Amino acid sequence: MYLHVYSQKQIDPVVSFLNAQGAPVRGTIVKLRREALVMEVYDPPAIAQISELARALTIRLGARDAYVGKAVVVGLVNTGLAAMVTLRLMDAWREPIELEDRPPAPGAAGLASAGFVREWDERPRIRPGYQGAVHEARAFLADMARWAERVDLAPALPRDEDGRLRADVFMELAAPLALRIGHHLDRLDAEAAGVEEEDCAAHRAYAQSCLHPLLLRAPYPARALARPLGHAGDHHMVNQLLEDPRQGPDTHFQIVNAAFLDTPLARAQRNRIDLLVEFLRGRADAARATGRPFRVLSLGCGPAVEVQRFLREYDEPHWLSFELLDFSEAALAWTRERLAPLNASLPRQVDMAYAHEAVHRLLLRPVDGGHSSWEFDVAYCAGPFDYLTDKVCARLTAYLGARLRGGGSLLVAGTHTGNPVRHALAHLLEWHLVHRDETAMERLLPPEARERRLYTDATGVNVVAEATWL
Repeated sequence: MYLHVYSQKQIDPVVSFLNAQGAPVRGTIVKLRREALVMEVYDPPAIAQISELARALTIRLGARDAYVGKAVVVGLVNTGLAAMVTLRLMDAWREPIELEDRPPAPGAAGLASAGFVREWDERPRIRPGYQGAVHEARAFLADMARWAERVDLAPALPRDEDGRLRADVFMELAAPLALRIGHHLDRLDAEAAGVEEEDCAAHRAYAQSCLHPLLLRAPYPARALARPLGHAGDHHMVNQLLEDPRQGPDTHFQIVNAAFLDTPLARAQRNRIDLLVEFLRGRADAARATGRPFRVLSLGCGPAVEVQRFLREYDEPHWLSFELLDFSEAALAWTRERLAPLNASLPRQVDMAYAHEAVHRLLLRPVDGGHSSWEFDVAYCAGPFDYLTDKVCARLTAYLGARLRGGGSLLVAGTHTGNPVRHALAHLLEWHLVHRDETAMERLLPPEARERRLYTDATGVNVVAEATWL
């Protein structure tokens, strides 16, 4: 369907879709373009995350479905009773009904094709610098693919039992190529940062059509875009950060995979795990000094890699007990399956509890969550803040605080506004994060949070707030 063929007045203003939890959501169109729409949703808790995948999004034209497909949440502004949600449409519109008639009405074919030409002419022009960045990246990746093909055919190069280049040879070969891919991402990021908001959808579509064929058979970027569990940054993506980067059908895509795993954002996400392990060690030391175990609440635990490492590396991990809460049943099941045998192997087992709770249900609870206060000595949340608005994060921080004993420790982490690939990943992979600086992160802490400490990691991409609760 071409929006110039029909007036927007002909389109039903009510849009429906399924959110990441499979719950139906309805909203009213405020603004509609071929690549994106802005809608008003009157049940804001139903949409809680940036980068959330909307499935079966349906836009109707009279009695007919004009668009049925996926969309990704790229903007979210909560206005109280309603939320303004911006969605990037990811699938093709259906053809105009005139072209589906048998036979078509007189003049319908010409009207449809003229509408296409008119829309093409009126679409925002792609900035020359942006075009240059995309073309240079495409040329390099295409040449690299041809070069890597010869590498795959070279019989003298040592390989492992799976037929891949031996790890040390791969890393030696991939390092300069991944570095160059990083330079192209930096250039694209700089150009994308200057694109006006109303032109972003067209620019993103242009970059994706040029570069996706050379990128998306690499597992890490492919999963970031596909969001099979409904949201970016799921527990499998966290695990991919720590796995052998030689993933993909051939050497070219393995190099691409390695390059995306070496972006500042990916390095920061690995650093975040290190920060959490150190945080847990410090709390375990304090528990041992106090002479009683500390109870720990992890909100949005994902695969709980930091807990796995803590159990393996700390000499007496039973000084901490854990309640792991996540918004995804799949993530929680995966984590329980990995932690159970690890815990069983310890001389003295650690108390573990698991809780599944959807974000919108948690937000509808009283601040104390219906639990007695002062249950936990430690609480942390280090993943969900990347996708949640300030209002939601402040509510979750208050929830964590309400479950802390006096003197309890709190840690929350997010992604800094200085993330140098924020625009490139948004344009290429529709990977949209909520970025905050230290001041914005501190504003999420309620007055009860004392002894505040705000800091970043070595990459400058993680921003962390620690506090002690009254």
